[in-house]
Amino acid sequence: MSIPSESFSGARLQLAREFKGLTQKQLGDEVAAAHSLISFYESGKRKDPAPDLVEALGIVLGFEPGFFYGRLEDVFQEEQCSFRHKRKATERLKDQIRARATLGGMVIARLRKLFKFPSLNVPELSASNNEDIERAAEHCRKHWGLGLEGPILQMSRVVEHAGIVVLRNIIQSTDIDAFSRIGPTTVIFLNQKIPSASRWTFDLAHECGHLVLHRGIATGGIETEKAADRFASAFLMPRRAFSREFTSAPWTFSHAFDLKKRWQASAAAIVRRAYDLDLLSAVQYRRAFQYMSLKGWTKGEPFEPTNFQQPELMDSALNGLGDRIAVTREALCTELNFTQETFTEITGLPLNNGKKNKAEVLSFRHR
Repeated sequence: MSIPSESFSGARLQLAREFKGLTQKQLGDEVAAAHSLISFYESGKRKDPAPDLVEALGIVLGFEPGFFYGRLEDVFQEEQCSFRHKRKATERLKDQIRARATLGGMVIARLRKLFKFPSLNVPELSASNNEDIERAAEHCRKHWGLGLEGPILQMSRVVEHAGIVVLRNIIQSTDIDAFSRIGPTTVIFLNQKIPSASRWTFDLAHECGHLVLHRGIATGGIETEKAADRFASAFLMPRRAFSREFTSAPWTFSHAFDLKKRWQASAAAIVRRAYDLDLLSAVQYRRAFQYMSLKGWTKGEPFEPTNFQQPELMDSALNGLGDRIAVTREALCTELNFTQETFTEITGLPLNNGKKNKAEVLSFRHR
């Protein structure tokens, strides 16, 4: 292995280790090194590891040796990120997701130098009560030209046109529903391991709520999660139009599923929205959720939407490599010092372009 001219980066080693979900001890065991040595290299207390150790680290963690050298430009920091997760989600899992999203951000940053991405266009609004949240959601719909009278059928396209890249290939775990980060590269991670299109739509709107309402504010607590949920409900189901349609027929689950098909929201979200808008009493609300639990619908509802619009932005750029411009996926992978397996794991696409799949709506212009 030839030694790169840049300095060894402890931050890059930590990033690669967290990407694999390993502790320092586990990594040390894999490469036959004391965990204290791994700690010293990550903290910068020791520099210039032996070439064979760097090569071993790359083999275990999924990177070419050159990955561990040079400055790490944009790390996804804890205070920049919001998680929608189950209580059993561990801090190590969150670290792993931030690391994987950071690697995804490295891919996006390189693609931005080749293609014209939409500029970030997300309002920053404050809200101290439910009425403020309702108005914030209505403001965003107007700001993005969506109006207040109908459903949003392509939520992923809405957020990507607002300059938010939606990532799908971060983690194979159902303990995290969604994740977002606002910064130099703003992303939402959509976990499609959870098989519910109505839930995907709500998760995207929920993370939008964090990006709009909670910049610079620590999230994950009860209040910020409730606020993001309220924003998502108000954004997907504007109060006047939803109230008019909800009250157009007597309350039944048949009516709720009709509304689900139209508004692309789960029956659970529809019931909650009706309760928040005083269209259902507390008794009706509690009985509705009791019935859904008895039917097993809290684990998976019937009549899931089949027309969910998949994210396009990152795939469009990656599919343009080697086609519209000379740079190929292989060249991008080599430049980033990812192994082929890591590149595919982060992007969800193989190195070989194969059949082209150009985006129909989100166009890119070569700079």
